[in-house]
Amino acid sequence: MFKLRFAEGCEPAYMTEHSAAADLVAREAALLPPGKVVLVPAGVWIDSVEWAQVPTGFLPELQVRARSGLARKASISLANGIGTIDADYRDEVGVLLINHGEEAFIINQGDRLAQMVLNLVARIPGLPVGGERKGGFGSTLVSTPSSMMDIRESGNI
Repeated sequence: MFKLRFAEGCEPAYMTEHSAAADLVAREAALLPPGKVVLVPAGVWIDSVEWAQVPTGFLPELQVRARSGLARKASISLANGIGTIDADYRDEVGVLLINHGEEAFIINQGDRLAQMVLNLVARIPGLPVGGERKGGFGSTLVSTPSSMMDIRESGNI
């Protein structure tokens, strides 16, 4: 139902036959200092939604989840718990990682960062619904820098 596009070497993959989530990888290297949050680009974009495949009454969502191995081995987790990627989001998928450890952690290009699942979500009846998306990463309907580099360099993460 989602048509995705990927940077070279960044196609999400299911690691086993029965994996429920596909692994996302780092499009570029990053350094995670202790106690800090870093936005790491995953090289994945929603190109379009095939609405004919979406059941009536539902909206598709991509959900970004932590990798338990990173948490156990290196004290790295998602800063926002679980990330929701709405069907109308067209910027690059980014993963907000936080280093809970005492030493800097290096992420190399191609390292597995998080996992991604597809969900079908029913809205809560009676709540208001806004208009079209105007914002980028982390700010539906709020003006933000247009690229991930701008976001990271602005210090607003």
